[in-house]
Amino acid sequence: MKSWQPVGHLSDIPSTGDYMRFSLLGEEALVVRGDDGTVRAFHNVCRHRASRLVKHDQGKCGRLLQCPYHGWSYDLTGRLVFVPGEAGFEGLDKSTVRLVALDVEVYHGLVFARFGGDGPAVAEVFGAHEKTFRHYRIEEMQPLGRESRTELAVNWKVVVDNNNEAYHVPPAHPGLHRLFGDNYRLEVNDHGTSHGGSALTEGMDSPNWSERMYRRLLPTVEHLPAELQRSWHYISTFPSIAIDLYPDQVDFFQALPLGVDRCQFRSRSYALPDERRTMRAARYLNDRINRLVGREDIDLVHGVQAGLASRSYQRGLLSREEARLRQFHDEVRRCLPDACLDDEPV
Repeated sequence: MKSWQPVGHLSDIPSTGDYMRFSLLGEEALVVRGDDGTVRAFHNVCRHRASRLVKHDQGKCGRLLQCPYHGWSYDLTGRLVFVPGEAGFEGLDKSTVRLVALDVEVYHGLVFARFGGDGPAVAEVFGAHEKTFRHYRIEEMQPLGRESRTELAVNWKVVVDNNNEAYHVPPAHPGLHRLFGDNYRLEVNDHGTSHGGSALTEGMDSPNWSERMYRRLLPTVEHLPAELQRSWHYISTFPSIAIDLYPDQVDFFQALPLGVDRCQFRSRSYALPDERRTMRAARYLNDRINRLVGREDIDLVHGVQAGLASRSYQRGLLSREEARLRQFHDEVRRCLPDACLDDEPV
């Protein structure tokens, strides 16, 4: 709850009164574009009787956030400006009532909110990766399709573990292995972040049409340096955010806990306007490749979740290629002391 959470992109709320909603463990963030162009975030809770102010994940509210229950209305800075039957509220001073604000920051056009805590800024969290992020012009991107949400019967940490290592790629993702060969590398950095990726292998034949055609059709992207023209990069940060940087687009992924054995996997893609036929084809093929990888990963994490339920399983050994898992679980134990207990908490 105290970590930065990706809500969306500035292009999702381009105009005054545009808003996005983000939910996590019963809390909801309401992120809105103000009259002055500023992006602000509030708890999605009316100060009167606790009604949710908005019920949609994205929409327009005009210049007021009006509670659907009794009509209390707030301006886009969170200030209470109208109360029906105000005279009936003894001692009410509207100037002292505001929506409860949340921390919000924008990093390369990506909007992050935080429900509490006083940790480092988003730019500091991703500081080790700024030299990579800065080349992609993410702040100029637009949504590419709609947000995807999938509920999995899996603990969220199993999904994060799967994302935090590439040791499983050769046997479990033969398509990705053909794209990267043995060149994939993952480094662990400060603030619970990691950076993995590889240049695409050239000249390696593939029985998969999407892989062959992606290599062939991926066009030059003028603003990217040579080393990023034909490489994929995966940047992740604690607790469960992954940002994938491709020459043709940028995706973010997140596993959100719903229960001890359920989570929601959400993803969203953004891209620069580019009407070249080769770029449109590359994005289509990227999606085909990663949809297959996603299906493979879903099978994998369901298998792990089932195995964890077996009384026979004890802690396994981790290789150097799984160093990010050790870092992740050390941070989980630091944030959640109950995770250090030998027995299940009562």
